[in-house]
Parts: sequence; structure tokens; C-alpha cells
Amino acid sequence: AVPLQVHRRLLYDDNRGVGEPLVELGADKQGLVVRGRHLVLLDTVESAADRHRLLAQELFMAPYAVLAPGGGPSYGRGQPSLRQFSGLRRELPPNVHLLTLTPWEAGTLLLRLEHQFERGESANGSQPVTIDLLNLFSAFAITSLREMSLGADLPLDAVSRLVWTPTTG
Repeated sequence: AVPLQVHRRLLYDDNRGVGEPLVELGADKQGLVVRGRHLVLLDTVESAADRHRLLAQELFMAPYAVLAPGGGPSYGRGQPSLRQFSGLRRELPPNVHLLTLTPWEAGTLLLRLEHQFERGESANGSQPVTIDLLNLFSAFAITSLREMSLGADLPLDAVSRLVWTPTTG
């Protein structure tokens, strides 16, 4: 069963802090309507992660079609328009996702790559991956690299992890 909340309306106050019944009428005063798409993936436990992790990224990160009028200072008449561009020289392995590539401090970029599978979750997808960062990007060259904590506020070698001692010793 997939729980789905289509409409929120209470005839009486539920005593959860608002002090009145919940009635969301919306702009048309007919009530709010939620429309969505739900996909159900039927697979074996052993191979489910191989499909659902990659399908989830594909659906979540689907490209947008952007239409804009031509012209403007950056538009050169008579020049061929750029129909496709990739900042990567080659495709990343399927179990690696480019999570962040954004300007950071002066002259630097923050790059976050994530491995999409947990250890032991998939026979193929959970395997370690090695990526050559020096030749990965086509739009810029990497001249130096510093591995940081996930929050990008500390170099990785300066991170001090908490060590927990359980009461069982």
C-alpha cells in the first residue's frame, strides 16, 4: 500500500495548536487538488537497488526544456547556435553522481561527488570507484585539489570524529 494524502481538510479542530479546523480552499475556493505520479518498481531484493537508485536520480534530475528569444549582447548573428554542451569530457560511472559543482572561494570551485549505493546494497553498484579528476572536465582545468569535510568548512585531515564508547565496553 502507498499512503497518499490528496486533500487536507478537518471539520473540527484537532487540538494541535492552530485552534481552528483545517480548511484549505485554494484560489478557486473549491479545495486544493494534488496531482502526482507514482512509480512502483517490482524486483527482487538483490537487484532492486540497482534499478531504484538510478531511476530515482533520473526522475529527480530530469532536464528542463528552456526556451528563450534570441538576440542580446551575447548572441552573435551568423554564428551557429550551441545546441548541446557538456562540461564533462566523459560520462561518470553509473554509481557516481555529480552532486555539487559551484563557485566557492575566490578562484575555487566546490566539487562534491557521491557514490549512490551503500556498502553491500548492490552486487555491482556498491563496488568502489576511482575517477581521474584531472581529465574529467572540459570547461576548466584542475590545478590543485584539497579534500574537505562534507560541509566544506574543514580540510578532511582536520576533522575530528567523535569516538563513542558503549556501556558494554
